[in-house]
Formats: sequence, structure tokens, C-alpha cells
Amino acid sequence: MNTRRNACLLLFAVTLILTGCRDDDGIVPEPVSYTTLIYMAANNSMDSEVDYTLSQLKAGAKYSGGTPVVYLDRKDAAPRLFSLSAEGEEILLKSYAEENSASAETLHRVINETRELAPSDQFGLVLWSHSMGWVPSGYSHQTLASTFKVAKTFPLTRYLGTDDDPGNDGTSYTQVMEITDIAEELPAGTAEFILFDVCLMGSVEALYELRHTCNYMVAAPTEVLAEADYDASGMPYDEVLPLLFGGKEELAKACQKYYNHYNGKSGLLKSATISLIDSRELDVLYSITSGILNGKLSQLETLDVSKLQVYHTSSVPQVFFDLADVIKQVTTTATHAAFEEQLNRTVIYKAATEKFVNVSIDQDHFSGLSIYVPLAKWQGNTEYNYYFTLGWSSVY
Repeated sequence: MNTRRNACLLLFAVTLILTGCRDDDGIVPEPVSYTTLIYMAANNSMDSEVDYTLSQLKAGAKYSGGTPVVYLDRKDAAPRLFSLSAEGEEILLKSYAEENSASAETLHRVINETRELAPSDQFGLVLWSHSMGWVPSGYSHQTLASTFKVAKTFPLTRYLGTDDDPGNDGTSYTQVMEITDIAEELPAGTAEFILFDVCLMGSVEALYELRHTCNYMVAAPTEVLAEADYDASGMPYDEVLPLLFGGKEELAKACQKYYNHYNGKSGLLKSATISLIDSRELDVLYSITSGILNGKLSQLETLDVSKLQVYHTSSVPQVFFDLADVIKQVTTTATHAAFEEQLNRTVIYKAATEKFVNVSIDQDHFSGLSIYVPLAKWQGNTEYNYYFTLGWSSVY
């Protein structure tokens, strides 16, 4: 069973015609001035999923009112930028020399190039690659690899995006894209939405860093399956892509399609979590959470996490706990009610299967967001030190 594991990846509006949704008769919608860029950093082990994803995107393009644009960097091929026609044909917009796609600077440049080559009134962004949420690139890969004795290439770092052959100086070495680098590079209002078709980005720490870049974010607090041979690899774009040219309602429907796709499967393939977050509500969520957690770091350092809802499987860092579940442990009834009200304004759609692979998900303890618990036993570890450089950590 494969999952997308490295650092550290859904939408709708007023009418089916204007928002790019396929109706019951399969009628192609009228065009809408909306470009969505699918940024595929696949010069890594995710290369094996590319052909499946492209076929899904091309199927979805036939029912999309907006313009899908794909930036694709895969193994043994130079990156290229192309749009998808209503017939599912690739229309080349730009070719590149070998470059580092796991770079916030490259991401920013490609966004600008997409805006120039496929101009529109609105812009959406999909990030497709490996990810490990907010966890930093220095996390102990060697320790994890030896502990879990993985047969495949184990995720080398924790970040969003990876490039095994960036081509900067003729050598081959893995590069990564940290969440903090993306937040620094992308200006406020970069996109209407960012859909993270990657693992573990439903992390309140990571989303808070990126809150000013877009109005809405779609992310999974767990990992994301990467099983192309079983029609279980990230977003089912044949159904989801037509919904990525609208507003909040379309995003919620896209999330629901994602959930339904996986909830309809059996066995380990019946594994998915998804959340739609209103980025503009994250500052208020931070403020209320800070009012609860401020001065309680010592209490959190010794918190019993054994009964908390977790989102980490055994093969990733054991640091992703349910946000609301943690808050319940350290708050009063009155303050908890205020927190829940704001959480519901922030997470405007959420869904989860009963399990994600081997992790049970209690629907009564599923808030749609994960959080790190800075336990005393982790002091001195790479991720513990890095955590306290993130903006969200100031809640303490």
C-alpha cells in the first residue's frame, strides 16, 4: 500500500453553466474566465502516478468551463507548461530546461507565466507531489527508514514538493520546498484557492503559514493514497476538475466527490480525509486558540496523547493529532464553545472514512485539522526546534 508521504494536496458557485460543472446530461458548460494551474512536481517517486493523473485531468477537461493548465516536471524529461483543451489535448505553452520544481521561486515564476500565457479573471492552484505537512526537511529520515525497514525509497525529507534531479549544477541530489519558503515567496491573494493534492497538509500550522495566499484551501489531515493501478491516486480529476473553476460551493462539492470516490472502495483503498478551509478565518482561530493555550506549554509537554485522535500512520512522524481533541484537554466549557464555533467557521466542509489504512478515525473526534503537541520528550529534535519558528507556535 503506497501513500503520498513527503513533507510535507476541490470547489463550486451559482449555476452549473457558469461554474464549469457537468450536469446530469453531460453537457459541456459555457466558458468561464478562470484558469487553474495544476503544479505537478513529479521528478521523484510520484512519477509512476503521472500518466494516471494526466488521463484523469484530460477526462475532466472535457467538462470544464475554465482553462486547466499543467506544469509537469517528471523523471527523465524536461519540465513543460501546457493547457488542456476541451478535447483533452495538450497545448504547449512553454518548454523549460531541467530545473528544480521543488523550489518556491520556481513555483512563483510558473504562476506568473501561467497568468501571462493563460490570462483570466480568476486563478486557482493545485499542488501535486509529496508532502509532510509543516514538518521540516531536516527530520531524521535515516532513523525512520531503519525503524520501519521500508523496501522502497523512503521519503528523504518533509516539505511540500521534491525534486530528485533539480539540474542546478549538473549533479543529482534531492531538493525540497519548505512551507515557510512558499509563504515567503507567494504574495497575498495569489489564488482564489489552493488545493493540496499531497499528504498531511490539513495541518493548522502549515495552513496558518499560507493563510494570506488564497481565500480557500483544500487539504487532507492524513496522507493521500497513491495507487494508480487501483484508481486510487489522489484526486479523481475526471469528476473534480470541472469543479475547480468556481467558488466555495464548488469546492465543497469537489471535496464531497473526493470523499465519495474513496468511501465507495473496499479494504485499505477505503481511506481518505478531506477538509475545506476558509483561510480568512484562520487569524480568528489563532486568536481564540492562543487565549486557551497561552501559558500552558508546560501542561502540553506532559499531555497524555494515547487517547487522542491521530492522523499519522506508522510510517510517518508521530506528530499529527486532531486539533479539537487537543483543545478539549486544556479548556473550560465556555472557552471550548467559543473555539468550536470558530472552528466551524474555519473548516466549512470535512469528511473522513472510518479508517485511513491502519488508523481508525472517530467521526466525533474528527475536526478536519491536525496539530502538533510539543511534548517534552521531543525537545532537541529537529521538528521540535523548527516548530517554534512557525507563526502558529506563538499560541503558547
